[in-house]
Amino acid sequence: MSPGSGVDRISFLPINVIETILMGIPLRDAVRTSILSHMWRHRWKNIPQIVFDEKSFPLSECRTGSDFEKKMVKSIDQVLFHHHVQIHKFTLVTYVKSPSDIDRWILFLSRNGIKELTLAIWWNYVFYKLPSCLFSCKEITRLKLRNCIISLPEWFTGFSNLTVLNLQYVDITEENLQLFISSSSHLEELVLEGIYGCPQLRICSQTLVRFSVDACFDELYLESVPILTTASISLWEDSCMEAPIYGAECNLIKVLGRIPSLVRLELIYPTLETLVRGDVPVRLPMTTQLKHIAIGINFEAMKQILSALCVFRSSPFLKVLNIKVFSDKDYAGEYGQDFWKEQDWNCSFDCLQAMEVMEFTGIESELKFIECVLANAPILERVKIYLKRNQGTAVGVLSELLRFRRSARAEESPDVVRCLFQLSD
Repeated sequence: MSPGSGVDRISFLPINVIETILMGIPLRDAVRTSILSHMWRHRWKNIPQIVFDEKSFPLSECRTGSDFEKKMVKSIDQVLFHHHVQIHKFTLVTYVKSPSDIDRWILFLSRNGIKELTLAIWWNYVFYKLPSCLFSCKEITRLKLRNCIISLPEWFTGFSNLTVLNLQYVDITEENLQLFISSSSHLEELVLEGIYGCPQLRICSQTLVRFSVDACFDELYLESVPILTTASISLWEDSCMEAPIYGAECNLIKVLGRIPSLVRLELIYPTLETLVRGDVPVRLPMTTQLKHIAIGINFEAMKQILSALCVFRSSPFLKVLNIKVFSDKDYAGEYGQDFWKEQDWNCSFDCLQAMEVMEFTGIESELKFIECVLANAPILERVKIYLKRNQGTAVGVLSELLRFRRSARAEESPDVVRCLFQLSD
């Protein structure tokens, strides 16, 4: 066909291609395609994915909040109740303040085979209580909830097909959260952010592969997660981590001591501070498979350094190390002259290939750590160090770093690439 011939090529594309196109644009634009022609009148009603968010329903287009709410409620009702096929994926990011409307939508979805549900309720300081009908959705595979109250009904036996659970700023009891996790027999990914009403959490999951937590717990215990490979842990500073609900073991061991398959670990500051109550073990009880560690350390605090060294010693296969330096003199400790010499560095960095240090200040404890790493990392190829602003001259810090000797095995090997220091202000 020649250009400008007026031939409608899009309308005759395969149905699955048209559905993919419609799902890739904001919902209101997908609905507007119904005016293109008789052929397009009902096409949008056959897409299995519905998204109501700022893109599909901009708040800025409404004169008042009540006007926005009325229009959005009417639009969602029309879309849901005129849809021709099962809605497998539904996303609702809303300021609608009527719980009864949201209850009605969830009831509709629960009766129509919903598989992926994202529900983010933007109410100021008020939580939306989920209706019990949600927990009858046996086909659900991905569930993301924000600003909700979760109270599991007595008849709840779990989501047998759930693979991804993401809870952000939810109110849930310890018993309910543990039941939620343990009864999801195929759960692979768990994200917890801002959990309320749950001071302690014990996680047992034989299927969990990825875990992320950014919350405050008096006690967190990863008791049995045999195939967990990726973990990101951010425990807030006001976490006590002292309550011996799950035994008197060191908190560092409760969180990291029983993860045999862990490959990638992120410990966000001030997590180490919340894990170092009491004595710090020299090593974790089992050797980890960690190959990549990203960690935030206050090099003013001796217990944080000891905790980090404990993790490093337990990770003989570590290849990549990313450190973000934090400075807080309130946690400062005193160092003996032989502190770094007394540390057990055996096999700590035998496999380390790359290290990056952010917010480096050049204080003695940071320099000593770098010196010890270089002396005990025989195949280290690349080091990048970024100097924090207003921390003296880069030249002075660089000259101090360059005087450090490499591992004897590294200096003897002609195949080892020398370290490259990159500093910036």
